[in-house]
Amino acid sequence: MKKIYCAAALSLGMLLSGCDNEFLDTNPKDGIGSNQMWNTEEDAKLGVVAIYNSVRTKLAFNMYGINDCLTPQAWCVNGTGTTFDEYRFYKLCINTATANESIFKEKWTTLYKGIARANDAIAHLPGMNIDEKTKNTLLAEAKFCRALFYFDLLSFFSGHDQRDPGVPLYTEPTNYEDAYLPRSKPAQVRAQIIKDLKEAIPDLPFTSSEAGRANSAAAQMLLGKVYLYSEQWEKAAGAFGAVVAQNEREQKYELYPDYYLLFQLDGEDNKEGIFIVPNLDIQDYGSFMMMIYGSRSSFAQGGNVCVPTPYLVDSYRKTDGSEFRWSDIPAAADQNAFWNSQTEVEKAFKDRDPRLEASVIRPWAFFEGAYNSTKKSSTYQYYPASYTGKKEYMAFATNNNVQTYAWRKFVNTGNQCPIRRNAPIDIPVMRYADLLLLFAEAKNEAEGPVDSVYWAINKVRQRPSVEMPPLSGLGKTEMRQAIRDERMWELAGEGHSFNDYRRWYKYDSSYDIATKLNYKITGFNTSIYISDRVFTERNWQFAIPQAETDMNRYLTQYPGWEN
Repeated sequence: MKKIYCAAALSLGMLLSGCDNEFLDTNPKDGIGSNQMWNTEEDAKLGVVAIYNSVRTKLAFNMYGINDCLTPQAWCVNGTGTTFDEYRFYKLCINTATANESIFKEKWTTLYKGIARANDAIAHLPGMNIDEKTKNTLLAEAKFCRALFYFDLLSFFSGHDQRDPGVPLYTEPTNYEDAYLPRSKPAQVRAQIIKDLKEAIPDLPFTSSEAGRANSAAAQMLLGKVYLYSEQWEKAAGAFGAVVAQNEREQKYELYPDYYLLFQLDGEDNKEGIFIVPNLDIQDYGSFMMMIYGSRSSFAQGGNVCVPTPYLVDSYRKTDGSEFRWSDIPAAADQNAFWNSQTEVEKAFKDRDPRLEASVIRPWAFFEGAYNSTKKSSTYQYYPASYTGKKEYMAFATNNNVQTYAWRKFVNTGNQCPIRRNAPIDIPVMRYADLLLLFAEAKNEAEGPVDSVYWAINKVRQRPSVEMPPLSGLGKTEMRQAIRDERMWELAGEGHSFNDYRRWYKYDSSYDIATKLNYKITGFNTSIYISDRVFTERNWQFAIPQAETDMNRYLTQYPGWEN
């Protein structure tokens, strides 16, 4: 499957190199070389493949995980302006960002570029004299992608609630003179997304024909998210449940038995990914996640831009389902002595949810990396900086001056990543475990903790290699919190948490962001101060890029980002 995608990706590169110079002058603008395109079936296929370029671009979906830095679960430590933090996530974390930051411009431009390409395909495909089934499938893919891009635009630049401002809505190829529209309210954008998805679902296969292509399960799952984010619980449960029911019949998707390998090269082409960004170890066709998650001990010499926080690590339960509490570990009272003792640290991390060790590298843990000058696989051990005893293995090294946890998730082992900024690990945009938890959430909100809610969440908890105890006897409120916790542990480092936090807490008057989101960030040794997280109301949404509001007098800025 990956080889098929490679051919499509290389064809895409040739297509874009011939038409982007004209296309990118203004976004959204005219389509992909419309005067030359859309004549043959090959044109149609290449035109639709071009839409997917906006899926795999860094700030669209190919390094989605860094969005967790905007929640208590992760932090961006590389605030020195190096190329590792090229989009300045650190400035957003400490609330010094302005509307001029590239983090906003690149995401906005990438998503609207994809929409413009999708609009062009949707306008031209119906009139083409090509095989009807091929035409319908390509048209469905274009509609799925357009819906996906608008959903992400609403999530990051508006919000899905009726009180949110919305985003400009373009549904057809747009000439330069007509390129400036005001924001459309979320209900209008949502209606277009729902229309696109409902029209796309019948003409898409249940599983992707090639890695990274649209399928009806992904379209139906996205439809469920549209309803969920607007709190239409019954419709959301119905959409998610339809995918679950069809999969129970056809058995196309399943939870991958090994949670750790699910995010490694050795576990690719698994049956858990519903919609993925496929990556190759080819220049410009890989993932940047290795650079922002990987350490100096990985062969790609990563930058540890994004790191897990003690908040996330401490939240993982014990294997018996009980809470982990540092107060139960007397030795931890003296932090320096504690972290310097391998025996004490191993005791503290013993019998914890296996997803913790699969996702995070903590002190005294091992990591199979590669020494860059020899290209040989090497075993590293994470020794605390204050440890002065004997070191039997090469010392695990981070790229920052503080002692932090590091990600194991999405980080290649050994010398698997030969091209530094192009890791071959696939990035899941939608996967089966996420679907089950979304279904459980929607069903619980609609009906309370009925049997199907327990079935879905316990299926995730009892994945082979995880095997956490099943939940039982919870009320609706308790189940709501259990599902939220489960999403944090299951989806850690995958970038879904920021969207979750916004939809759960943005309009929750009982949620005090001053105490819940603003706090001192420390390393694993809590006496090691890193920075202060600063979160205000404006941070619930991204700023419209300043260049866009300068050009478009109809485009209003999100409150707090005006200057």
